Amino acid sequence: MKACVAACLLVLLSPLALAEQRSSAAPAPAGTVAARARLEALQGQVKSEDAQVQQLKAKVDTLESNTQAARRALEERDRKIAELQRQLEAKQGH
Repeated sequence: MKACVAACLLVLLSPLALAEQRSSAAPAPAGTVAARARLEALQGQVKSEDAQVQQLKAKVDTLESNTQAARRALEERDRKIAELQRQLEAKQGH
């Protein structure tokens, strides 16, 4: 969500950055300099949040893999219990 907001702000502020580049012959007004600083700050924030998203995706992948392994182990344990119960019932029935 934050990355989306930051991306929207980048799109909104990019015309300001382009205007500053086009008028590089004239001194930049203070508002343009401030906008450029905000743009750079937002770009840094976007990069940071992208890195955090990638880390979270990696954690989710690991957790999903661990969950699948645990599910398989639990199913195997349940199969063994069922087999042992059948064997016990067969011995008690004779």
